[in-house]
Amino acid sequence: MSSLTTTDRLKDLLPQLFNEQRQEGNYYLRFQLTNDINALLDLSYVQESVTIDSSQITAVPNLPEYVVGMMSSRNQVFLALDLAHLTGFAPETINQRQYQTVVVQINSGKNNIQSHEVNLYGLTVKAIQGISRILPEQFNSVTTSVPDTLRPFVQGFVQDSVDECSFVIDLNRLITTQIQS
Repeated sequence: MSSLTTTDRLKDLLPQLFNEQRQEGNYYLRFQLTNDINALLDLSYVQESVTIDSSQITAVPNLPEYVVGMMSSRNQVFLALDLAHLTGFAPETINQRQYQTVVVQINSGKNNIQSHEVNLYGLTVKAIQGISRILPEQFNSVTTSVPDTLRPFVQGFVQDSVDECSFVIDLNRLITTQIQS
């Protein structure tokens, strides 16, 4: 048993809670795009990540194949998209019982004109792996190791281990190129 009182423990913890040191790096959501490819999304785009039951997604006819259907979250309705299929790979999340979904918010400024209109999309992915803080010096420029279909939408990559890396997806470019064009 510890002889420290609650007040003593709080005194030890409070300096850490109110530490004003600026931490370097940005936060990214790490996820599995396909069995072989890990990817990162800047957390500033992410509104939430949820597991959605297939019964909560409504199929919509005559839309592109990468559209899983319509879904809702927090009283807003928007498209659910298979992110792997959207980036040119084989569908990864079509016809599942549950979908690992990243709800993202994209400003729809067209032709570099600032717009306050916001679009929401649910990006279904193979698996959500967590959040990582990545320092600027950890990023590498895009190399030939990026699959051709993904290359136009990659800003760079982070080496996870000797044989694995995670690609940073440029979500604005992806949405602008594939959906809003």
